[in-house]
Formats: sequence, C-alpha cells, structure tokens
Amino acid sequence: MMRKRPWPIIILLVFLAFGCVKILPGEAGYGDKVRILVLKGANEFEIRSEGGTIEVRSEGPGRVMVNGRLRELPLKFTARNEFVYLNGKPFRGAVEVAESKDGLIVINELFLESYLVGIINNEISSKWPKDVIKTQAVIARTYALYNKAKRPNGLYHVEGSVMGQVYSGVGKEDEAAFKAVKETAGEILTFSGEPALTVYHSNAGGMTDSSKDVWERYYPYLLSIESPYDSAYPQFYWGFSLSAASLGELLKKSGLKTGEPAETIPVEATKAGRVKSIVIEDKEGKKLKISGEDLRKAVGYSTLRSTIFEVKRAGDLFVFKGKGSGHGVGLSQWGAKGMAEEGYSYREILKHYYPGTDLVRAY
Repeated sequence: MMRKRPWPIIILLVFLAFGCVKILPGEAGYGDKVRILVLKGANEFEIRSEGGTIEVRSEGPGRVMVNGRLRELPLKFTARNEFVYLNGKPFRGAVEVAESKDGLIVINELFLESYLVGIINNEISSKWPKDVIKTQAVIARTYALYNKAKRPNGLYHVEGSVMGQVYSGVGKEDEAAFKAVKETAGEILTFSGEPALTVYHSNAGGMTDSSKDVWERYYPYLLSIESPYDSAYPQFYWGFSLSAASLGELLKKSGLKTGEPAETIPVEATKAGRVKSIVIEDKEGKKLKISGEDLRKAVGYSTLRSTIFEVKRAGDLFVFKGKGSGHGVGLSQWGAKGMAEEGYSYREILKHYYPGTDLVRAY
C-alpha cells in the first residue's frame, strides 16, 4: 500500500500485466505536456488503477485523507501504459490532486497530442468531414499552447469545460480523432511568431464578430467574418420565454442589482447584430445597463445561446428569439463544417476564420 514519502508528491506507478496499448503521438516522445483542470470544488472522489482503488477526501487546508491515512497536498498518481480512473473515467498520463480557494481540484497532466484526441468528440463530431476535424485539432492545439504560455506557473493551463475546451479523458477517443491529430501533429497558428488566441464557438449565426466588439480586447486576427454555412445547424434559430419574476431572480443570483424587470431596451449592437449592451428597467423605474454577455451568463449559456437575439414583453413574459450559439468570436464550428463539405481544406478554413495568422509546425 502507499507509504509516507519525504516529499509532498506521491507517485503511483501502474504497470500493464498483459496486452498492448496504441501509442499516441505525444506518448511517442514529442510535443509539450499540458495540465488540464478536470475536476474542481470537490470534497471527495475516487481514483482507481490496476493497483487498486484510492478514496480521497478533503481534511482541511493542504491535507487529504487517502484510504484512511492523512497526506499532504499535492498528490500525483501516474499510470504507465494504462489509464488512471477518476470517478470511473479513464485518463492518460497523470492526475494530480491540489487545492484551490473553492476546494480540491484534480489536474490531468499529459502530452498535448494525446489530450487533443480526447477533445475532438467533445467539441465536434469525428463523423464530420476530415478537414473540419483537422481544423479542430489545429485550433485546440494552438489554444492550449497559447494558454500554457500565458500561465506557465499556474496550477493548470486550460479548463476541461466550456470555460476552456471540453475534455473528459479517454472516453470519447476514436480512430478518426486519432488520425486527424496525427496528420496535423505539431501544427499551430501563429501571429507575429507567437501562438494565436484561437477561440471558437458552435455557430456564428451567419457572421462572427471582432474580439474588440465582444470582449473589448483587440486581436488583429479576430475580426468580423462572414460565416455563410451556419444555417445548416439544426437549431440555428431558437427561442424561449421567461416570466418577469424568473428573469429578475436570475439577474439577482448573478449579482446584478435590480428589481423585477418591466422593460428591456437594446442600447448597442455589434456589426453582426449581437447585443453589445442592453438596459433592463425594473418596476420601480430603476435602470440597469449590462452587456449582452453578462445577460447570457445570468440567464444561462445553454438557454440564451448567443447574443444575436431580440427580446419583447408579452404580458408577464419576456420572449427571446435569436440565432446561432456561442460568443461569436473566431471560428464557427458549424461554419467550418459547411466549408469542409463544400471542399475547402483545413488550411483554407483556418485562413478564413483567422486572417493574418500563419500555419506552422511548432514541433
């Protein structure tokens, strides 16, 4: 069983007794390692390997209970030629248990190329045309390296959720994803010799917007670009209704000071028609001016799918109608899919959505 080490990191090496495992590009010895946040705010969880099951429980600042024994953080569990299981999900490389202000966090450290294979079917579908899968591999690789350079000494480089890139370990790997990663191995987009911020989203609603308009930060390659194939998205148009009381509660829970809304007044829109700012007037006549993105955050990103919307009062209801999905900056995944179906190569797709960048091989 595990015994106390003179250093704070405990390493559990797991060896395969038989069989063989496909060697992915990163595991062959090239490419950077990245650290992905895969669990946060947890008080207890389970790590399993061929060496057995390890139960981890928080025991106050800097300490956890591991199978009934008190240990100091951080802890690192590494698999060799197999997987480490976190709450039943398999992960390549190592998982590290650390601490943040919100509780325990778990970080998956692995080779970048292996990480990318696990992203594809979380972000798009490997059944899509091969050039859009290769596009996704390149921009996900670039995004990871951009963030690693931005926070080299951070506990992790990228979140494994919609706040970063959706990643859940080995579970959604397949041959098509592996092939796309392998065929683009090491390729990234750069601007002025540095990794570009290759943000992306599900559907631009027909046109992307510049980073300056959406986030008030200017990147020369994140501009407003036509995205003509977006309408093939099954939920291109969407709508929903909220009662005045429900909308008011959502705004309050998000920390926005307002009473029950009585009226909404759009103030400013972007080139593509996204709501840049909107005024919400409550029953007492108080006016609250917020950004379209802040309203999305309050209502819920999966409900208010983009900021290309209009909202009207109908009795006690606020009726929202809109199109597209996501923040609208950078590449539209459904737009890229349409381009690939029309015969555009992944290089052409990248050039369209990130004008001025260069496709290079980083390693």
